Amino acid sequence: MFRVLGIFLAKVLQDGRLVDLPLARPFLKLIVSPHLSEAEEPSLDRVLSLDDFEEVHPVKGGFLKELRALAQRKRAIENEPMLDREAKRRKIDELKLCIHGTRCRVEDLALNFTVNPPSSVFDYEEMELVEGGADMDVTMDNVELYVQKCADFYLNTGIINQMRAFRDGFDRVFGLRALRSYSPEEVQRLLSGEQCPEWTREDVLNYTEPKLGYTKDSPGFLRFVDVMVELNPQERKNFLQFATGCSSLPPGGLANLHPRLTVVRKVESGDGSYPSVNTCVHYLKLPEDSSA
Repeated sequence: MFRVLGIFLAKVLQDGRLVDLPLARPFLKLIVSPHLSEAEEPSLDRVLSLDDFEEVHPVKGGFLKELRALAQRKRAIENEPMLDREAKRRKIDELKLCIHGTRCRVEDLALNFTVNPPSSVFDYEEMELVEGGADMDVTMDNVELYVQKCADFYLNTGIINQMRAFRDGFDRVFGLRALRSYSPEEVQRLLSGEQCPEWTREDVLNYTEPKLGYTKDSPGFLRFVDVMVELNPQERKNFLQFATGCSSLPPGGLANLHPRLTVVRKVESGDGSYPSVNTCVHYLKLPEDSSA
């Protein structure tokens, strides 16, 4: 699946197409990283962080960050020179997590060194983070190791095969290394266009072509311009989906939409008729309203 996705996205870029595919920013960070595109045997170590993981999985990512903060508090106590060993142990024993408003110790969570997949489609119910992890409880003494192993699994070893397959598919069209000079946000715009389409009255007048019954001075066309300017962001996306088959604009907005949006008068249409379109050529047919 990831190999096919790589081929598909490379062809989208090669052909200058747009796809309404909201890719996660951490995934985009991976595909522009030289760690993936350059190395013969890629490693994703340190490319992503727990902040990236939280963006994709807020609950699990936030929980791991809480455990990391707890481990840091424990280390700060251990490095406190004014405390003896017994005092340090008492302070560490008092450290608690706050889970949904309830304070608890790490040991109360009954965690072990395994992760559970979101489904059992591939015939396994858990993956051990270390050898014998199913029998190794997470305690205050090893919670930092648990966070490290989870982060490595979710952000490196657990996804490397999928990302390698994506690279192999992408490279069949052109080298993934060509994306190294782009930021994740720029790649998203190249693939999916402007996700929050914006235009002004001048943009609509300059980059929309009235034809076959309409000119730039036609009352019907000017009413269309007025409506376009008044649309809110979601309505603009809905209009683009209707008129072009894609809910976003290419980088640069209407000026870079090809073919240009063409507005023509819909012939033999009476009051109450609806607009119609030819999405492949961005051709919008507007009926005239005799009451306007």
